[in-house]
Amino acid sequence: MIARTVYGYPLQDSEQDWPPLPEQELRPLHRAVLAALGGLDGQRLLDVGCGVGLFLCAAEQRGALVAGTDTAFERLEIARWALPDADLRAGGLVEPGDVLPFDDSTFDVVAMGALAHNGTDRETVLTELVRVVRPGGRVAVGGWVRPPGGWAETFAGHLRGLGLLGPAPGTDTGTGTGTDTGDGLDGALRAAGLVVLRGGEVGRRATYASVGAAWTAMLGSEPILRAIRLAGEKPVRAAFTDSVAGAVRPDGVVCLPKSFRYVVAVAPMSTMWAFDNELDNESRARGERPGGRD
Repeated sequence: MIARTVYGYPLQDSEQDWPPLPEQELRPLHRAVLAALGGLDGQRLLDVGCGVGLFLCAAEQRGALVAGTDTAFERLEIARWALPDADLRAGGLVEPGDVLPFDDSTFDVVAMGALAHNGTDRETVLTELVRVVRPGGRVAVGGWVRPPGGWAETFAGHLRGLGLLGPAPGTDTGTGTGTDTGDGLDGALRAAGLVVLRGGEVGRRATYASVGAAWTAMLGSEPILRAIRLAGEKPVRAAFTDSVAGAVRPDGVVCLPKSFRYVVAVAPMSTMWAFDNELDNESRARGERPGGRD
């Protein structure tokens, strides 16, 4: 039973093992991505890795018909509580071979805050995102940027030492341990046949009452949970604690700078779809949709 709520979301109940709730500081990030997506009224939107549904709630308030997937049953339960009309299903793109539990061309918009998890690659993930979005639909992806010399770079180094990250850096979501420099994210989208429209970066400073509180927040991230499953909590937590040591103030408060990069693109049009020569103002996708669609 969920006893209390904050911002419309349930607080942890002493009798229920709910996962840590995402930080409310993610709201500026959500606003930026939704602004880049443009109009959503009546659009079918899928959030891959939706967590407890914060992004979906914001999209629904803008008129989207929302759906989501997540690999954590507990997070989905909270999302279902907050979004009773949403189509929420277990699943995700975490391990090689994973597919989304939806048919081809189901959505007008597909969003994923984590372009590649530890067990997958960008090409595989983007292929699956393109499969479930309609031709001419929009795809929004992103990841946490890891600036050189920061706490996240140190954490990533420790995780590589544990054999949990590959030798080449890549976008890794939710943990703040990913990186995307130069044309990496844009280039991956173009390689998948998508037309890049726009993008941006949102910086923020996450503040936690203690190192323990910061670690608890990390437990809301699927890549961190996967690392724990592979190596055990003790070494992963030790790696995190060492990485943030320089960000701990004398009063014990932890201040972690984070930056999230996002890109919005348009899925390729099918040759069987008729379109005019101009791009519409809302998404800059081709203006005409196929005949016979609602």
